[in-house]
Amino acid sequence: MARLGVYTRATLIGLLLLAGAGAAGAADAPRAIIDPGRTRGPANAPVTILEWSDFQCPFCREAQPVLGRLLAEFPGKVRLVFKDFPLRSHEMAVPAALAARCAGAQGRFWEYHDMLFLAQPAFERDALTAYARRLGLDTARFDDCLDRAVPRDDVAADQREGREAGVRATPTFFVNGRKIEGVVPIEEFRDAIRSALREAGAAPAR
Repeated sequence: MARLGVYTRATLIGLLLLAGAGAAGAADAPRAIIDPGRTRGPANAPVTILEWSDFQCPFCREAQPVLGRLLAEFPGKVRLVFKDFPLRSHEMAVPAALAARCAGAQGRFWEYHDMLFLAQPAFERDALTAYARRLGLDTARFDDCLDRAVPRDDVAADQREGREAGVRATPTFFVNGRKIEGVVPIEEFRDAIRSALREAGAAPAR
């Protein structure tokens, strides 16, 4: 059985603008804003994995090495897109999501993302600033960002997209539209990716 965290209700409300996911063969994929600073893999990859995640979710943390292996096994074929879905039951998930966005504003989203999952669940305000300092970020700018409305609106937009796509728990993934919930064996992802590559007319990695 897949392991996942359960979503109860939205904690934030914000303006949502939708854009197509843009992956080949992903006609049935959820519509989602794609922030280039929160993606791994080439923009023109034939397969897009949308990941709705929560930094305080232990199962989301458990999924990270699996995602890294998939990117390594399918070089140039897969793009990973990170989407926020902080659960109501995780009181520090929203602050962590905001902090990751503020690190992203200084071009260090993925480094901060990785640090958060390693540090889970130590997400107090002082700790979040300390992680930014460790990455060499401008901490005054970082702290100012944490107090602004824009990152909160962006987190809310991701949550709205997730709910419209049927996300109810974390982690939830869509591989060119194929839904995968929770921490599952890596072979399930491999099968979904190979199927998507065939549909896109791209040769699967051996």
